[in-house]
Amino acid sequence: MKPGDKAKLIKPTFLNKGIFIFTGSTVEIKEIQSEKAIVVYNDKEGYPHDLEMNLTDLTPLS
Repeated sequence: MKPGDKAKLIKPTFLNKGIFIFTGSTVEIKEIQSEKAIVVYNDKEGYPHDLEMNLTDLTPLS
């Protein structure tokens, strides 16, 4: 995966700063660090949120 790629969240649904982040959601990779990635998650209203995720919590879209 590289910046600009789309990925699917495989981490179980969790709450982040009052926003539910749902399993199976599509995110865009913004930045890759060693074992983590900064991704852009769009909530149900369409607002973007930057999240730091482990690479193991993401799977590339095929």
